[in-house]
Amino acid sequence: MKRLNAKQLLVLPKGKYHDGNGLYISISSKGKGKWSFRYRAHKKSREMGLGRFPDVSLFDARQHALSNKQLLRKNVDPIDEKNRAEVLRQQQNKKFSDIAEEYIRTKKIPEWTNARSYQSWTNTLKKYATPILDNKPMVDINRDDIIRVLRPMWRERTETGRKIQQRLFLIFAFAKIRGWYTNENPASWKEHLAFVLPDPYKIHNVKHFESLPSEDISKFYSKLCEFDTVSAYALRLLILTAARTKEIIEAQFAEFDRQKRLWTIPAEKMKVRKEHIVPLSNEALAIIGLMRRKHNHGFVFANLLTGNPISNGAMLVFLKKRFSKYKTTVHGFRSTFRTWAEETGKYPHHAIEFCLAHQLPSKVEKAYMRSNLMEQRKIIMNDWEKYILSWCA
Repeated sequence: MKRLNAKQLLVLPKGKYHDGNGLYISISSKGKGKWSFRYRAHKKSREMGLGRFPDVSLFDARQHALSNKQLLRKNVDPIDEKNRAEVLRQQQNKKFSDIAEEYIRTKKIPEWTNARSYQSWTNTLKKYATPILDNKPMVDINRDDIIRVLRPMWRERTETGRKIQQRLFLIFAFAKIRGWYTNENPASWKEHLAFVLPDPYKIHNVKHFESLPSEDISKFYSKLCEFDTVSAYALRLLILTAARTKEIIEAQFAEFDRQKRLWTIPAEKMKVRKEHIVPLSNEALAIIGLMRRKHNHGFVFANLLTGNPISNGAMLVFLKKRFSKYKTTVHGFRSTFRTWAEETGKYPHHAIEFCLAHQLPSKVEKAYMRSNLMEQRKIIMNDWEKYILSWCA
């Protein structure tokens, strides 16, 4: 079969002509036509367009046909591959905000246990990152764009800047693994930003939750016992168990085994998404029993009218209103417990960390530490109760 040549294409009459290797041209008028590639894949005959002539030259059309033949040798259908490439181009042309939203929806929302996490992510990205990064397609964003986002806040709002940098890194990592971003991760600290921005831990001291000194907890608790409100009882159980606010306000009677003196918190309520078992002291059991006598709702610390759990800020509002002279927060009582336990010097460090539902820091420790140290934790929590109640004794 004689192959086509460039001059011939300019004078061919209307019709369809074969150049070889599955390459065809359909002449529609003098000097104009459409290229196509015909082939068989998966026992089916198919034909795909390669562009218009003369916009696509004979040489370029042959190169396209050759590339398609190579795909067929790898058992890849050229049309399917073209469709995948088109979808990829569409994704790469999306804005940063589109990819960020996709990442949050598919990766983060299933992991989060608190609605505030969603608000924190979306609000900070929308306020600081999107106005700059949405000015070009996601695939064209570079390191300089990331620096433009971070630099204005890096010294004055260092903690916010650090969180945004970490979130941007995760979003770009997500885009890379999906094939929507092809360059190096521009938000990487070690590879890029560490050479441009100051170390955040050297220019900013993290402000921790204010906590009550451990020597004041017994006196505080005795005054707390004077209040007969749901928030007061919830705060008492939080102190006795060193639990987090979310775990307390969402606690249900079904989670407590009063015979075994254990509170089993489901994984979905925990920050680390791992079931946590809390040994209960006599005082903690007494509070559960008292709340059971007060109402028949499922949640332990429920609004007596609606049955819904008390609000996330109920204990903090109570604390500020009734104990304004104490410089502490609700979360700070976990620090009070930890300080007391460590300074006592009688308890293993890992047992204290497990009381707080903290995970072991290294993979090696996790591999060898198979116990949850429950017996030691029972001793710690009972001793903590004795210490708390010592002012009342």
